[in-house]
Amino acid sequence: MHTAHSPSDGQPGDRRAALREPRALDGSPLVMRGFDGDNDLQGLCQLFSDVFGQSMDTSQWRWKYMQAPSSQHYHAVAAHAHTGQLLGHMGVIILPGVRGGQPIRMAHATDLMVSPLARTGLGPDSVYRHIMHTVRERALDAGPDAAPLFMYGFPGQRPATLAMRLGIQRRLQICTQYALPATTAPRGTLAQWWARVGRRPLQAVAQPADAQSWSDAVLDPIWQRRAGELAAQAQTDPAGARPSLVKNAAYLRWRYLLHPQQNAAGSGGAPLYTLWLLQRQGQPPCGWVVTRLQPQPIVVDSCLPGGPQAVVAALRALPLPATLAPELSLQPIETPWISWLRHPQAQATETPIWATAMQGAQFHENWPSPEFQPGDTDVF
Repeated sequence: MHTAHSPSDGQPGDRRAALREPRALDGSPLVMRGFDGDNDLQGLCQLFSDVFGQSMDTSQWRWKYMQAPSSQHYHAVAAHAHTGQLLGHMGVIILPGVRGGQPIRMAHATDLMVSPLARTGLGPDSVYRHIMHTVRERALDAGPDAAPLFMYGFPGQRPATLAMRLGIQRRLQICTQYALPATTAPRGTLAQWWARVGRRPLQAVAQPADAQSWSDAVLDPIWQRRAGELAAQAQTDPAGARPSLVKNAAYLRWRYLLHPQQNAAGSGGAPLYTLWLLQRQGQPPCGWVVTRLQPQPIVVDSCLPGGPQAVVAALRALPLPATLAPELSLQPIETPWISWLRHPQAQATETPIWATAMQGAQFHENWPSPEFQPGDTDVF
């Protein structure tokens, strides 16, 4: 239990005050503690529903926090001292990452929840401050010999601004979606046929939603090549090296193929996520893209070779969403795929999602922002 201010909470520029015993809105004492396994699952799912107005079942909670490969998780939980009711929470999922050629730990802080019964403001006895304090303190539990830890999250503008004003977090970026302009010429013209066929263009091949198609043998070589590119880039620009999740086959299977809603009813019974392998005729796959059609056609994740032109080639290789979901064909123009991949010719639109990182030297506040994609959040 962490309820008192400690030296590790006193980074330069940190505007947090010494903590007092946390209290609920009615003045009742609260207890800060960690996650109590199965004993907490129902209470946390109920808290999620109370705070966000959306359902969360225990199977999805287990998948999210407990089933990612090579992962760890910890939690800051605020419980009523007398009744045991859970009134506050923040969870951290720690996944393997790299920065250049260096292994790191990517810590996604998420599900910040404070019950209306415990919203007492931002004073030193507030649940909010105690949760943030506990999350920061627990990040040091792995010891000094552990791989560097980069902690990030995806709040909306208002909570992000609050955390930045208090000196708890720093802004990384406003997540922005990009779209290629819809093509104006029919896809069947001779010029477009030659562009697609005569130059051995990139092709996107949809994969079945099964473990064999998402196997280590298929996907790990693509990630290994990408990891080599990241390491080479860091050699020429060490300070500019970006943190990145290790997006190998095991990660993709957990994040998309085994997602609790992957095979839920909807979209005519089609899987929620589709994996596309990118390749040229006669050559092995050079990249992959994961898409979903609802609530709008979007590239959720990708692993692409090269620079911005590879993004354009990959997006152009994907079939038009209208051909995958017939209801989209009712729209007057072709519906382009959107993504968070910056590229030329893009139409950019800021989203309500902000990416932030935990402030403080122990969280490597000099590192630049990762190149986040929608699938890095827990929204898509």
